[in-house]
Amino acid sequence: MIPIYEAIINDESEGILKISLVDLPAVESDFLAFKQDNTQPQKYSIQDPDQRIVYGVLMRADFNIYRYSESLGEYYIRYSKDTIKKMAEKLMLDGYHNNINLMHSLDTDGVNLLQLFIKDTEKGIDPKGFDDIEEGSLFAVYKVNNDEVWRSIKDGVFKGYSLEGFFEIKPIKENN
Repeated sequence: MIPIYEAIINDESEGILKISLVDLPAVESDFLAFKQDNTQPQKYSIQDPDQRIVYGVLMRADFNIYRYSESLGEYYIRYSKDTIKKMAEKLMLDGYHNNINLMHSLDTDGVNLLQLFIKDTEKGIDPKGFDDIEEGSLFAVYKVNNDEVWRSIKDGVFKGYSLEGFFEIKPIKENN
C-alpha cells in the first residue's frame, strides 16, 4: 500500500513560490482557453487569439497526487481545503502570483494573474467545465501576453498548472 501524506502550511516560510505551466498537470485537469465572449469555454480551442486567457485548476482539494522521492519512495500527497485556502491567501499576500515558469525550469514573463478563486458551489462559485473537480479546489485565471508562451498553449505544449513551494508533510492514517 502506498502511503498518503497531507501537505500543510505551518509557518511564514511555507507556501507557493511559483506557478508553472506544464504539459502534464499533476492535478489531472487541463486548463481551458476562452473565446472573446467568455460564454463557452473550449478545451484547447482558441477562437479569438486577442483574448489570450486561460483558466484551470491550480490545486485539487483532497485529491491524491502520486509522487516519488529518494527519501520517501512512492507516495501520494494531498492538500486539504484548509491548506488550499491558506495557500491562496499566502500566495497573494506574498506577491508571488505572477512568478511563472515553464515546465518547472525556465522563468518567464508576460503571464499575469487575473483571478484566483476557490470552488464553492454554495456561494455560487462553480466553474463550468470542471464539474468533476472537488469543492475547495483552487483555480487560477491568467492573461498570457507572452507570444511564445501563448503559441505553446495554442499548440498544446502547456496544458495546465503546477505549483512550486515549500510545505510540511505529515502521514495520513487511512481507515481502509
